[in-house]
Amino acid sequence: MSFDPMNFNQNDPRTWPCFRPLFIAHDVGRSNDRSTAVVGGNCTVGRNLLGIAEFEELPQGLYGTALASELAVVDRRHHSDALIVADVSNNDAYAEVLYETFGRRVIGLQITRSGDGINGEWRPVKDGAIPVYTIGRSYLIELFYNAIQTDQVRFVDGPKGRRAFEQLTALETEMRETGIVYKCLPGQHDDLGISCAMLAWAARHPHLDYWLGTVARSRKIRKPKPAPFGWGAFT
Repeated sequence: MSFDPMNFNQNDPRTWPCFRPLFIAHDVGRSNDRSTAVVGGNCTVGRNLLGIAEFEELPQGLYGTALASELAVVDRRHHSDALIVADVSNNDAYAEVLYETFGRRVIGLQITRSGDGINGEWRPVKDGAIPVYTIGRSYLIELFYNAIQTDQVRFVDGPKGRRAFEQLTALETEMRETGIVYKCLPGQHDDLGISCAMLAWAARHPHLDYWLGTVARSRKIRKPKPAPFGWGAFT
């Protein structure tokens, strides 16, 4: 993302110098929904805004390594530098694949009926672990609604961005004893919209600095131990 101060517009994330940090939110499709990759992050200039810049619908019918590979294509466009916020609600095996592909950059989200998404737990995977946070689907959606209503979110204009916004505004509400439930109307989808909500959740999370620190520590290059003797010992 190149920055031209003369053309900076806080309402257009394409003009922002960068996102700090950069996120890729990855909702995993079920049944007829597509898996998605939504790219964005916090603005580093002016107001404390969240920008959402890219909306990718990944090919249908992909699972496991094949799906993670498609997500990695998006990640490489951004120098493999994003935090990957991934829906791991229904597939522990996919969490393993994500960790193998992206390492400590993966932040897991378990989307269920309840939970505020504040406190996480470490989920063991091969050769490591990823933090996983449990959040209610309605609570996640309402967090994003609130961010929009308080003028904290900016979308890059385009067909997919509009579709993501429309998916969320078209959700049907049903009042139950446990609270409001948001449902898709028949034939409708919410995959891009939910990914936007996941990104917004992560961008304002109180553990954000900890996530970034964990990634930074994992990237430190360890200096090789000095040899017990040098070539001079043989000359």
